[in-house]
Amino acid sequence: MSAVDDPLFSLFNFIGRLVCHQLPERTLWVGGRYLPVCARDTGAYIGLLVGYSLLTMRRKHAPGPPNLLMTLLMLAPMIVDAGTQWIGFRTSTNEVRLFTGLVFGAALAPLLVYTLSLIPASRQIRILKKLLPETTELDSKDPWLSNRSMIIGFIAAVAVYFVINSLAGSSNIISYWSLTPLIVASAVWHIFLLPIIIVILYAFSLKRTAN
Repeated sequence: MSAVDDPLFSLFNFIGRLVCHQLPERTLWVGGRYLPVCARDTGAYIGLLVGYSLLTMRRKHAPGPPNLLMTLLMLAPMIVDAGTQWIGFRTSTNEVRLFTGLVFGAALAPLLVYTLSLIPASRQIRILKKLLPETTELDSKDPWLSNRSMIIGFIAAVAVYFVINSLAGSSNIISYWSLTPLIVASAVWHIFLLPIIIVILYAFSLKRTAN
């Protein structure tokens, strides 16, 4: 471990400790080190990044939410996996945790962005305005993100699963550094920064409504 990556490794582990139990038996060993979060969280955080990439296929003029059936089918496996393990019905594996987390994250990201568009003040942020649908209609049958896009997201999540799973147990330190910054950046954004932004936007919307 060099003088440079020592403090970074400690920082990544510290951030991981804030959002994850970091149980060794549930965490992937990559590049001679444990990743900063467990296998399920690793899948979810990287899966969210996969999901954001689907926004390049969004139909900006379509007002409906991302296809809800496909979204539910992709969210359900992780919910079932985590839920059945939590109640003691079964014990999951890191492979299953990673896979279901990736698929969950890929489906959740577009839904998060669409939900954000329901807060009027979100359109005041130029970067967000370019991503959000022009109008929103929750009961519309014209989905902002189509079935085809969601299927592509599922395939991409599966592909990423095979890549990450192939790195598990490796001793090549490059494997660790190729994954960990993505995981940590996604965790910081979704757990710390995004909730703050949503609260600010919602408060601003309420203020404008009151005025």
